[in-house]
Amino acid sequence: QILAQSKENERFALGFFTGLETQSLGVQSLGKWPDEPNAWSGRSSPGASVGVFARKPIWRWLDFQPALSVSYLENQVVFWPDGPESYRFMDAELPLHFVVSDWRRGEFPLSGCVLFGGRIGWNFAKNESSFLKVSQERFGLDLGLGAKIKVKRWRLQPAFIYSHGLNDLHFLEQSKYDNVVGKVLRDKLSFRLFVWKQRK
Repeated sequence: QILAQSKENERFALGFFTGLETQSLGVQSLGKWPDEPNAWSGRSSPGASVGVFARKPIWRWLDFQPALSVSYLENQVVFWPDGPESYRFMDAELPLHFVVSDWRRGEFPLSGCVLFGGRIGWNFAKNESSFLKVSQERFGLDLGLGAKIKVKRWRLQPAFIYSHGLNDLHFLEQSKYDNVVGKVLRDKLSFRLFVWKQRK
């Protein structure tokens, strides 16, 4: 019975999450305002995300939490003297996170947790722009802070997650502002609520 219970506890628990997203589109401008054409990041619109995840205990205080998510965001880039242009990001992402929890809380209904890991994603939205081309793939390094709430056999995990973009999105394709823009990075901040049912 003890062996069977141990194997059961090591299985993945499945759940879902929903969240709110915001994104800063870091546009590194090489222009010299106001003598030359210039480009900079404008406003960002709030977005949303949904997804599914699995959770597997590794140690008493550490869980592995891979997920599959879909999110939508929109950013504006201002091109001078041509004006602003919107860029849409409909991402399918694969976050691979580790979750460190305070196991000393025992059966206490609330405990803190820290998430860390990385993610890869692909933007399925087409941004047809002659001013600046952006790549569709994204790699990010994630760090989050949250809490785990116990409600009988259910578990709720609200968390704020910051994702730092690692790859340069500027795609050189003879666009009008290629010589004005250097790197383009995407940093994301999200609030997500994870929900799953604890196995017996």
